[in-house]
Amino acid sequence: MKILVVDDDPVMVRALDSRLAGEGHVVFATLDPNEALEELKKEDSNFDLIISDIVMPYISGIELLSEIKIASPLTPIILISALDQKELILTAFELGAQDFVVKPLNLDELLLRITRYAPKAG
Repeated sequence: MKILVVDDDPVMVRALDSRLAGEGHVVFATLDPNEALEELKKEDSNFDLIISDIVMPYISGIELLSEIKIASPLTPIILISALDQKELILTAFELGAQDFVVKPLNLDELLLRITRYAPKAG
């Protein structure tokens, strides 16, 4: 799968990039939500999945989610956050997020969730 990872925490970005690439995924990882949006707007971006933090400077994950749904409406989105707030999660789902995972991440659990969004063969 081709996965876009957006998180302002460099340790998290490195961990996700390394683990996902190690599982055979093609990963574009960035600390900057604006860079993520630029990448999504490229004609050849074709991401199968987006994983994004919610709390980031400049653009929140919720704002980013809204922009992603315009740029790439069919791409599934998993939001991650240390904030486990019911209202925030409901807003994310209302805006089109497919999943929400609370930090600290269990990478094995995240990988299992990712398999739900793998493109179907045939």
